[in-house]
Amino acid sequence: MERIITDIQVQKKHPSRRSIFLDGNFFCGVGEDVLVKLQLKKGMEIDDKELKKLLYEEELSKAKNYTYRILGRRMYTTKEIRDKLQERGYVDDIVVEVISTLERYGYLDDKLYAEEWIQSRMRSKPKGKIVIRQELTRKGVDKNIIEESLNEAFDESWETDMAMELARSKVKSYAKDDLFAAKRKLYSFLLRRGFNYDTVKQVVDQVLEDGNVEEL
Repeated sequence: MERIITDIQVQKKHPSRRSIFLDGNFFCGVGEDVLVKLQLKKGMEIDDKELKKLLYEEELSKAKNYTYRILGRRMYTTKEIRDKLQERGYVDDIVVEVISTLERYGYLDDKLYAEEWIQSRMRSKPKGKIVIRQELTRKGVDKNIIEESLNEAFDESWETDMAMELARSKVKSYAKDDLFAAKRKLYSFLLRRGFNYDTVKQVVDQVLEDGNVEEL
């Protein structure tokens, strides 16, 4: 069944959108991008298949605009974007197409996300590989990407140096504790920060020795 586009009007409250009228009745609103893509014009005949295409393209446009808006605030992983689109009720076809478009134009890049996340953790409240790996896993980053990014950012000496700096700063807060208590607390602190046991043992032994523990 074919219908006729009897009018296309600029929406007063949203000048970038158009109201589509079929056979004299309002049908839906669309963005300018959809209007241009489908070459919609007053007087055009349109069948049910084309109407479904129109509605699909409008939903796709809304989904893309939503993701562009939130990606303008900060980076997201592919999983985070997928979850957000699904939470807003977009169907799988829309979600897949939006993610494909974002990846194609570089708006979504889990490798870059992992690299930026690691660098952020190294600059602010430094953490070891274990915690960073857990954080990126929760965000849905592929394990191979995580390992590659961690190996590129960390080497054993750098992680040890970072743990040493944290330990030397933290041990000052244990001044009233005896050696056993200070050692236990320092172990716990560094392990929570994601440093492996061997690194923690080496650092704790060195820091307590260098710090003349008798005066703690």
